[in-house]
Amino acid sequence: MTHRPSRLATTSAVLGLAVLIVAPVAQASSGNVAVPAASSASTRALNLMPAKIRAGLDIRMSDRPYALCAASNITPSTRTTYINGVKYRLGTGLCPIIKGQTVYNASLQGTRPTVKGASTVWSSFGGPATFAQYSAETGWTVAAAKMRLGIVGAAPNKGMANFWGFPCAVTTPVTIGGVKYPMAMCAGPLMENPDNRPAAYGVLMGTDAPTSAEIPVGATTMTNGPLAGLGNWLINPFMAASIAQTR
Repeated sequence: MTHRPSRLATTSAVLGLAVLIVAPVAQASSGNVAVPAASSASTRALNLMPAKIRAGLDIRMSDRPYALCAASNITPSTRTTYINGVKYRLGTGLCPIIKGQTVYNASLQGTRPTVKGASTVWSSFGGPATFAQYSAETGWTVAAAKMRLGIVGAAPNKGMANFWGFPCAVTTPVTIGGVKYPMAMCAGPLMENPDNRPAAYGVLMGTDAPTSAEIPVGATTMTNGPLAGLGNWLINPFMAASIAQTR
């Protein structure tokens, strides 16, 4: 995958990563929430995940295709990975493929050379006006993002997941209103935050997923580490003043 990256230059832009929790995403399946998705796509996505990941924090922006999973509901698997020495259970989720401006972690993506060509894509964050998304109540729709807050582990919630910068397998498009929307099945860690540190139960979480989502993609309030203090998710990383282009 070729793209022209641009680095986020200011502290506010780096902290602005958290607003992407409210970015649009498609809904995948977990527990009693059913979504039509081939199991082989899940296997392909999980096979792209390495057994060990060394994650840093090198935040960049680019204009390219990406899988937007900030509101997906995740299905747990029996597979695991180690991120910076911590063991995490992996899950998979169905996400729409978007072409446009995205924020990504270059240090993460540098660990997965298997993501290349038309059959794979990175999960990442962005802010399109509308997106293909799924809920058990409405099925597939195309709508704007709608962020909500919740407590990790408070029923029906059973956890959360980080799908920012992980591998995805391109799969069958979803047709909504006669229009085909490209989709990817993505893999990622459960109970891990976008700063690649463990998330905790009983804390505040932000997500675009509906309340029926048992394991939504999102992020919890981070009280330490490089992304500490992002509980309000208010800073916009796409503000032109926050971006310094590098060619």
